[in-house]
Amino acid sequence: MPGSSLSIFPLLPVLSFAFSASATPGPNNIMMLSAAAAHGLRRTLPQLAGVAIGFGLMVTLVACGLGVPLAQSRMLQRVLQVVGAVWMTWLAWKIAAAPVQGQLHARPPLSFLGACAFQWINPKGWIMAVAATATFLPPGSNALVFGPLLGLVFTLVSVPCVGGWALIGVSGARLLRHPGRLRAFNVTMALLLLGTVVAMLLE
Repeated sequence: MPGSSLSIFPLLPVLSFAFSASATPGPNNIMMLSAAAAHGLRRTLPQLAGVAIGFGLMVTLVACGLGVPLAQSRMLQRVLQVVGAVWMTWLAWKIAAAPVQGQLHARPPLSFLGACAFQWINPKGWIMAVAATATFLPPGSNALVFGPLLGLVFTLVSVPCVGGWALIGVSGARLLRHPGRLRAFNVTMALLLLGTVVAMLLE
């Protein structure tokens, strides 16, 4: 029954888990910080919305059953890790090699659809979505009710969490007007992104 699924929804534990998943460093937050530092908050709002809504949709679909094959297949998990690692390594290179002399805004932020699509090759996102489903979906509950509710919580929590990283980027933008500082910032962001790739592959 839908009512029973709602009545046993563990809101506070889900909020805590969603906050830790959304606020800690990862590909979404590093990319958001970098984009906001270069383009300001307003131009990166579509990317922010794409991250929050795209991740919430992925959590919903995983909780409704899409995540079962991934949770049961180590091969699928490894394929996802490799594909995500290759894409994020390429992205890290693009960030590190971005022009800094008079071309601060050369690399545009992700579009709404681009940020949504990125969630499906973001290994951290898959891990969090599968973990949330395994942890909070009660046996025998209606996944078609529980799943969208779980996804909605993650969407709402992601907005301030990822937005906080954007604000950090905006606050530091003035310091990046010097080409040398901008190059150092880009290289640092690239190394942080590569660090998430290495940590993912070592799991």
